Amino acid sequence: MKLTTLLLAGATLAGTLRSDEPLSLPRALRLAGEGSQAAEAARSGLAGAREETAQVKGLYWPEIQIQGGYWTADHRPELLSQPMAIGPFTVPTQLFPLSDSQAWRYKASIQYLLWDFGRRGDALSASRAREEAVARAGHADLLKAQSDAASRYFSLLNLKAQRRVLDQRRKALETHLGHAQALFDQGVVARNDLLRTAVALRAVGDGEHALNQAYTSALESLNVAMGLPPGTAQQLPEALAGPPALPWDEAECRSRAREQNGAVRAARARTRALSDQAAFRRKDFLPTVAAEASHTYAENPFMAREHETSLFVGLSWKLFDGGIRTARVRQADAEAGRARRDLQEAERQAETAAASALRAFHQSLREVETARLNVAAAEENLRIVGDQYLEGLVRNTDVLDAESVLAESRSALEDRRYRAYAQQTVLLAVLGEDLPAFFETHAPQEQ
Repeated sequence: MKLTTLLLAGATLAGTLRSDEPLSLPRALRLAGEGSQAAEAARSGLAGAREETAQVKGLYWPEIQIQGGYWTADHRPELLSQPMAIGPFTVPTQLFPLSDSQAWRYKASIQYLLWDFGRRGDALSASRAREEAVARAGHADLLKAQSDAASRYFSLLNLKAQRRVLDQRRKALETHLGHAQALFDQGVVARNDLLRTAVALRAVGDGEHALNQAYTSALESLNVAMGLPPGTAQQLPEALAGPPALPWDEAECRSRAREQNGAVRAARARTRALSDQAAFRRKDFLPTVAAEASHTYAENPFMAREHETSLFVGLSWKLFDGGIRTARVRQADAEAGRARRDLQEAERQAETAAASALRAFHQSLREVETARLNVAAAEENLRIVGDQYLEGLVRNTDVLDAESVLAESRSALEDRRYRAYAQQTVLLAVLGEDLPAFFETHAPQEQ
């Protein structure tokens, strides 16, 4: 069975590696939700919690037990009688054997708890609440892992955008170098203009090499975040347009975070679990009613009947245990009280985190618009300075400075655009949204 599972997983991975489609953001998020370390930890934790619930469910079933073996003793058991006076005669002490010193014995029994005043029900309720708490905590960790994968995804797209900026800069510098060469051939400018432009072009090459190295490292980090081997080849979209609009204002974000945040839901489930556990502990003071049906056999030639079948119904009530049960109740109450306080703190932190993330997202959108205007201004400035250079009105350094300003403004625009995406993803994670479903419904458009 395990081998079949591994083969199916390998075939799925091979299909993933052979795919020629660009790695979309929803697909990257789903891969992180299925194969990341956080996903595996969430599945393992939930499986363990479910097994605990299965153990509690087992209390509702009777317990069947069988014992048997060969019994031996160092001497034969015997009954010692007392002297007995019969008229003038006295019967001396006599020994009566009870069994042989060696014999075969077995016992088969069925025990069932008839009534425990609802203790099993409370235990099952607490176990199911713990199961939900584990599931909610795993989901919260999974959202964090997906948010981290999205951040790495946007970092990769930003690096690709920075490489496009360098390509644009290289073309602009090569065009300017051609103009400077023409003016140098005419004797209008000095050779220093050619040398400075060549140095600028070499700096672009150094930047391209650094970006390629950073892109490789970032891609390996993204693959690890998605649960894939670091060297897995991935094809990403060239660029994305602006992030999709959000339909919520600050008040709605606060409300959604208070109700849907993963950490809040986990804290809420944990509070219910500890409250149920406290109720379960209080019932430890009550008695239990149990029944046992058994059949025994003991090889004994001195007994008239070697087989015995019996039925026992009785009550068990622990009246004093040195304060152990009372201490457990106080401990459960203290844990439940702390869980309620943790829930309140989680709700407050989720509200403030949602409001902060929404403000950061709006600020990023404002910076994107400012950067876009800055690019337009820098493009116009480079055009004017370039024309003036051809007319001999400005120096070569002025053109290089204008081109550098344009490259920096383009780089800032791309950086702020993907920063806005990252801020939006952080907000969605705080709100407890299904990230893959959101970006599938509000699919980012490629530029």
